Amino acid sequence: MPDAVRELKQGSGGNIYVHGSLSVAQELLRHGLVDRIRLLSYPGAVGQGKPLFPPGEQVPLELISATQFSNGVVALEYAAVVAKS
Repeated sequence: MPDAVRELKQGSGGNIYVHGSLSVAQELLRHGLVDRIRLLSYPGAVGQGKPLFPPGEQVPLELISATQFSNGVVALEYAAVVAKS
């Protein structure tokens, strides 16, 4: 899958979005194929779900925007920070 996504990103087809697939998002993150991450944070959530970021792994992100809605939900957008070599 990573090679196919790299090829798509090099094309002129526009943005690629992943909705609702934790395993696909994790795979793309693992291969450095994510440019932006958009998350919704809901107040009062209970329980424990699967983490987007595996424990012990650091994914450098820069906050681009945060928008709070009247129901308390916050939309967060992050850009992936490319490591400088």
